[in-house]
Formats: sequence, C-alpha cells, structure tokens
Amino acid sequence: MASRVMHLAITDCVSKIYKCRDKNRFRLGSVLPDAAVAGNSHWKISIFGGTKKTYDLTGFRLDFLDKILADDLYLGYYLHLVQDLLFREFVYSRYQWNPRLEGNPKRLHGDYGLLNPYIIEKYGVFDDIAVPPSLDAEPICKVCSFAVYKFLADMKTDFTNILAGAAYFFTKKMADEFIELTISKCAQEIYALFHDLESIDEIALAWG
Repeated sequence: MASRVMHLAITDCVSKIYKCRDKNRFRLGSVLPDAAVAGNSHWKISIFGGTKKTYDLTGFRLDFLDKILADDLYLGYYLHLVQDLLFREFVYSRYQWNPRLEGNPKRLHGDYGLLNPYIIEKYGVFDDIAVPPSLDAEPICKVCSFAVYKFLADMKTDFTNILAGAAYFFTKKMADEFIELTISKCAQEIYALFHDLESIDEIALAWG
C-alpha cells in the first residue's frame, strides 16, 4: 500500500482540482483505512475462486455511494482504496517489485521513511488533521474499528523523523511518477462518480 504521506500528498493535490466541501474530512478519510484495528477496512476480497485478490471498489460504492457524493470523509476513504489499488499495479506490475523475497516489505517501508521529508516539502504536506467529535457515530465505524488518535499521533513521526541513506527500491523519481499518475486517476474517478459514468475496474487490476 502507499504510505500515509503519499496518501496525503495525493489528496492535497486532488483537493486543488476538486473543490472539496470540507478539506479536513477529505484528508482524514484519505488515511482512515490505515487507522483500522478491526474489520476489513480496505474492502479486500478474493475473486476467481480465490486465485486473485482486489479491493472491492464496487462494493464500497454500493454501501456508501450516497455518503461518497455528500461527505468528503467518505470520498477521501474511497479514494484511499483507489490509490492503494493503483499503487499495487504501479509497484508490482510496472516496476516488478517482489514482496515474497525475505526482508523486501521491510526495505520498502524503509524507503517510505527516507522519502517522507522529500514528499512533505515538495507537495506541502501538513500533519494538521483534526478528528471530528462525532466520528464514532459515522456509519463507516459500524463496519470497522479505528484507533484514530493513536494513528494520527504515530503519523506525526513521519514529519519529525529525518532518515538518511540510499533508497533500496522506491526512489524519489518513482514517488513523483506514482503521485502524479494517481492525482490524475483520482480526478478522473471523482468526475465519473459525480456524473454517473463508469468507474475504475478493480477486477482488471486484481493481483494473484
């Protein structure tokens, strides 16, 4: 999955294209799936007899389309799933990263830490998300449980920990490429949602 700083960078850029109604709710929604402590927060499903997996974007739309169209928290949440789906395609298919090699997932997350200062500065990302007092009453919280305050406190370390070293795999160039690609795809998806057009095909982007 994309890092939380990447999610925020993409969301902040998308918010300049889509004039969101509540930027704080949009940004909170964009990282909320990663704050889950219980439940299928990414709507991950198995398909084709269990031979492949994907994120059930269609299912999320069926559950929450009215909310997606009316509340930026849910639009941000939905776009998080879109971004993670695109990230898997980008890293696994385009750049042939192998997660099965021992230590590779840890090395990839190490690259995230190295990239955070670069992404934060280039895209002007801030860690100023506020939690609405009524968050626990949201319908999404009946599906998943979230440790939001703990998650946001932990995310602050992304903005304070300055790491040094060479990237193992995920470079600055790749980060920029992914972010720019995904901004465009998210903008297209928002247009499709609000104009009742065909949405992104999660089946075509399934992985084995």
